[in-house]
Amino acid sequence: MIQKAKGWLNSFFGEHEDMYMAGVAVLIGVAAGYGNIVFRYLIGFVQEFFYGTKDEFLLETLIHTPVYKIVLIPAVGGLIVGLAGLVFKSAKGHGVPDVIKAIALNLKISPFVAVVKSFTSAITLGTGGSAGREGPIIHIGSALGSGVGKIFGFSTRRMKTAVACGAAGGLAATFNAPIGGAMFAAEVLLGEFGIRTFSPIIISSVIATVVSRGHLGNVVTFDAPEYHLRHFMELPLYMVLGFVCAVVGVFFIRFFYKTEETFDNLNMPSFLKPALGGLLLGILAVYSREIMGVGYDTINQILASNQVGLFLIVIVFFKILATSLTLGSGGAGGLFVPALFIGTATGGALGGLFNAAFSGITSSSGAYALVAMSAMLGATIKAPLTAILIIFEITQSYEIILPLMFATIIANVAANWLEKESIFSWILAKEGINIRKGTEERVLSEISVEDVMLRDIVTFKETSNFKEITEGIKRADHIYYPVLNDRGYLTGIMSLDNIKNVMFEKGLEEIVVAGEICTKDDLIYVYPEDSLATALKKLGIKDLGALPVVENINGNLKVKGLLRRSDIILAYNKALATSV
Repeated sequence: MIQKAKGWLNSFFGEHEDMYMAGVAVLIGVAAGYGNIVFRYLIGFVQEFFYGTKDEFLLETLIHTPVYKIVLIPAVGGLIVGLAGLVFKSAKGHGVPDVIKAIALNLKISPFVAVVKSFTSAITLGTGGSAGREGPIIHIGSALGSGVGKIFGFSTRRMKTAVACGAAGGLAATFNAPIGGAMFAAEVLLGEFGIRTFSPIIISSVIATVVSRGHLGNVVTFDAPEYHLRHFMELPLYMVLGFVCAVVGVFFIRFFYKTEETFDNLNMPSFLKPALGGLLLGILAVYSREIMGVGYDTINQILASNQVGLFLIVIVFFKILATSLTLGSGGAGGLFVPALFIGTATGGALGGLFNAAFSGITSSSGAYALVAMSAMLGATIKAPLTAILIIFEITQSYEIILPLMFATIIANVAANWLEKESIFSWILAKEGINIRKGTEERVLSEISVEDVMLRDIVTFKETSNFKEITEGIKRADHIYYPVLNDRGYLTGIMSLDNIKNVMFEKGLEEIVVAGEICTKDDLIYVYPEDSLATALKKLGIKDLGALPVVENINGNLKVKGLLRRSDIILAYNKALATSV
């Protein structure tokens, strides 16, 4: 049945790529929207079991929860996640790096990941772990998108778009922010804004949001304070805010991964590590219940200027420690909301200080807290456009947009200067995965040499004389010629320059053979499975115009074709034309 549907769609939309991907994006958006709903209900179920309430605004309940439960429940949740990790590798983690890795390395994400990640993340969050919903739902949405792509037999490029559609839909649904979700997928996951890629992402994001709103309501995630820029001298204060958020954000990134490294090096069974992280979180939460869970209620209190002073400074570092213990030990959840929480507390503390020092020209501390949410995101995820748009959407406060943009860009620039990796790319960089490729390298890395190489080529034997060489050149449409030994294996490469040197030396053409004039030293070649990005780098070593394409047979090089620089340029332009 599925094969028939796939065949019909391929035949009907075969020449209408945009329509085809739009239709698939609708399916992925619906899947991501319902994935978010199921995930939310699953968190509520776990939370009700342990704390007696489904309300995501959990602080009031936590305040009245006995100390022994505060300490033990996160540890129990960690133990369950740890045991799940013995069976499923995808059980732990914050999700987004896995999605970025899959896109960068052209890997598929198993749809089963959606099931595992839903369960383990719901356990972590439902038992009070300090994390967010967005990381898991991005991973869940991506897995659903990958599953749809697998059903329809997508190519590498289409599969990347499908995964990004799922991620965008998941984030859009969980934050009720379709523009921010689409921008996140383009800016963070894909790193490009081609119309053919971005259009289905927007469709998926919108559909997922509509599905989520239909079941959960169109609610504003955070209550934004009223804001008016009271004086132009506030802008330097927002600049200071941006710099401070950059410093705190970079500290958060480094402390988080240092904590993760510490837990990795602990000499104890791996399934017990999340339980230890949960236990330490519980002990810390005895002194500050605010650090548990997603923390939406605490964020709203800070935005309303109800929390100021030393408490906010302390809670910044408590939240960084709590999140690092929860996820660094092997728990499952997102880093997006903790970054918002840390930013809100940082901005609230600075806003209180600015109010005291410049009472006549400053806005409320809540306004600075709101701006700092975006600035902290810009500093940690290194995606300023996503940060600005998401905060704008989830607060629906247009008046704050000017200082929001200003502080976010300052924070992003300063954070990039202090630390080149984002909170998502740090672990990937450690694994040697480069996700900051330019458009050229990214496009070329997706095309193999075999796809564009010239197969019908002229070759010469080492014993070919000058007459045979000139006859061969006449029927060739290339100017580089592989030279083969008597067994048919590559021994050298000959160019027109080599031949011209013989032509202008009188008498040489009668005695010279190909094996004597070809280049044999330090031969550079590529394999059919190499990417064009690899081939281009090899061409640049000696500024060559072409490379032989070879197959290694027991140490001997059998020529399969020729790759010219012009072939790479043509393939790049063609690929670029289909993505915009």
